[in-house]
Amino acid sequence: MGCLPETQLGLAQQHMKLSTRYGLVGIGALCVLSLVHEGREQQFEAAAIVLYLMGVLPNVAAAIAIPFVLVSVWADQKPAASYQAARRSFAGFTLVAGVGLIAWEFLQQSSRTLFFDYHDIAATLLGLVLAWLLFVLLTPRANAQEA
Repeated sequence: MGCLPETQLGLAQQHMKLSTRYGLVGIGALCVLSLVHEGREQQFEAAAIVLYLMGVLPNVAAAIAIPFVLVSVWADQKPAASYQAARRSFAGFTLVAGVGLIAWEFLQQSSRTLFFDYHDIAATLLGLVLAWLLFVLLTPRANAQEA
């Protein structure tokens, strides 16, 4: 059906550097961020839910992209790091991203052109949870670098 058998997929995953996996997630999230911003610049009519998602999706994407881009650089510099070290680093990067994105949202209260929205904070938190789940799925537990 066009998919690799499970054994081949497992082999492909084992041969890809962990830093590359992390980098691809970060790039994917940045692509989503760019596509949503491009879509927001297009003036179009859509269902209310689509417009709502276009408003909050950048926060979800940024909350995924930032820690994954940072951890991809870290994993490239420390290819033999343990799972625990990778997890600690990712937790730190996720915390920095979350605090920064939420602080940015609160700073928007003092802006005349930007808008503060609690939904953006909730979307950021959702993105951070999704980032953590992706990290757990992508990171082998035995060793933080199996390539």
